[in-house]
Amino acid sequence: MYAQRPKHQHRGIVLLEDPDLAGSYPYDGQYDPLNARTDCFAGLTDAVTPDPTHLYGGIYDKHPQATPFGKLPIPPPAPSSAGTSISNNSGALRSGGPIRLCSRDQLGYMLNWLLIGFFNGSIPALVYPLFGDYLHLEAFQGNGVLALIDFAWNFKFIFSFLTDCTPLNRYRRKPYLMIGWSLLTVFLLIITILSQVEPYRRDGEIVNKEAPTEGLRYVVPFIIISFARIIVIVPSEGIMVEYAQREGLEGRGRTQAITLMVRGVGQAIGKLLVSFGCYSSEYGGTFTASLPLRAVFGLWTALAAAGIAITWFLMSEEQMPTSSQPFRSQIQRVWRIIQQRTTWQIMVFGFFQNAVMSLHYSEREPFFRMRLGGDGMALNNADAVAAIGSVIAAYILSRFFLNTNWRKIMLWSLLITVVLEVPVESITIFDRLPTVAIFGIKDFLVSIPYALIAFMREFVIIEITDPGYEATTFGFITTVQYLAKPFVSMLNNLFATDQDDLADDTSEVRWRIATEMWIIYAVRVVVILSIYTLLPRQKRHALERKLRGNPNLVVPLVIFICVCIVFWTAVTASFLAVIHSTSCLKFAGGKGCL
Repeated sequence: MYAQRPKHQHRGIVLLEDPDLAGSYPYDGQYDPLNARTDCFAGLTDAVTPDPTHLYGGIYDKHPQATPFGKLPIPPPAPSSAGTSISNNSGALRSGGPIRLCSRDQLGYMLNWLLIGFFNGSIPALVYPLFGDYLHLEAFQGNGVLALIDFAWNFKFIFSFLTDCTPLNRYRRKPYLMIGWSLLTVFLLIITILSQVEPYRRDGEIVNKEAPTEGLRYVVPFIIISFARIIVIVPSEGIMVEYAQREGLEGRGRTQAITLMVRGVGQAIGKLLVSFGCYSSEYGGTFTASLPLRAVFGLWTALAAAGIAITWFLMSEEQMPTSSQPFRSQIQRVWRIIQQRTTWQIMVFGFFQNAVMSLHYSEREPFFRMRLGGDGMALNNADAVAAIGSVIAAYILSRFFLNTNWRKIMLWSLLITVVLEVPVESITIFDRLPTVAIFGIKDFLVSIPYALIAFMREFVIIEITDPGYEATTFGFITTVQYLAKPFVSMLNNLFATDQDDLADDTSEVRWRIATEMWIIYAVRVVVILSIYTLLPRQKRHALERKLRGNPNLVVPLVIFICVCIVFWTAVTASFLAVIHSTSCLKFAGGKGCL
């Protein structure tokens, strides 16, 4: 029935040639069966292998008995979370139809992402009030703390791999969500019960001079909590990828955008809660009363416990038909994914893009406090506004730009940020800002293009992710991307200006800070223009790159070595910055130990 054509020149496998089969695929008939063989359970015997037709987005709907694998066993279907769907599935990467996220069946999914956003917003928002004011740590130590709180992101790939390839009781997502929320609840409860450190200052008087030495008492639990948060995030991302790949070509990305909107709303709520709830004199504020630390941790504990209930009662998942493959074969498959041209290109692109967009002159926050009269509340409110900006950006993207060239979106967004930020930041540094409101309006306006730039490196991952390895692919690529943050934090510490110099506010200090700021924006433009071609133009282009690109061993190996070096360097510098006896080291951002 099917004519054979010569073996593929790169992979040596037999392809089937049939006009109907090719025409059923939305990408000009170009289809690589090896890349479709992507779940954790390939290689099982036919006796335990169910029909795989839904794996390939309708490719085998007309010819379910056909397989491009020759004599290789047919893999079972990639598992997906159950949900209400709609019919339009033209060009989808997997069948089943788009998910109705606003349906009752998906309430648990949406609430999970709302809670994830809340903790993503509230925990970093507490860093400056707690470590900067309550414990009175130096600014560079605060940078180190912030990097360590996100410490678990550096290990995100490991947990992503586990949720994909090590199902618990034949479930891939729900058990890990339960474990993550349970761990988060337990550790937050422990912090709530333990005695709290007295603040460094209360009502303008120093009451605990030893407070700066107590930083590790909170840093270590926060690091453990970050691991619990990651265990929640990675299965949620896996579900998001599954849902997104069920959308048709024209509408794909809408599910991801809605998810980002829900997460952004949660972030804004979390930041505003800390902003207005932690603003007494202990936290460097002016309110006569505020939430004590025990109350903050108690509220977090209750919300983490709510995550357990939501997952148990409102989340549904189809049980796996089989158990997982041996660990070695799974690792080999993941390594083949990393060797794909599109995978390592997006990793490189994402790392450098995230690095330059996260790079700020280290004096920005303390200078903001001094020049604009800002404080912890103002900083957290600005972050909340940025979270709202990300919600608006996700809406704009889903409503108007789902099929717009990703490169153009990124470059135009970069141009807007430079045009808006450089003049306002410059006149602020030289104390020529007419009103503080201009700075706030600027922060809100640039938050939208900033979010669009970040979304570009995440939207492309959906297009190149292999079914069955949803969380693994998404997790590994984003792990490399997020590794740029602690690395940039370390660089900020090395070039930080002394707090006393900032307080003097001399002309020399102003020019030094302004020059540093101008250099950073110039570096952003140069780097983005150098790497933007690594980003595919759109969905079809991403798949074409994946199908046509040859596997490469050398480049992924070099990337892996570089990532390891950057990882250990950044993490070591962050740890040294927090420890009181080593915080003076220049490597950790200090002035140098005598």
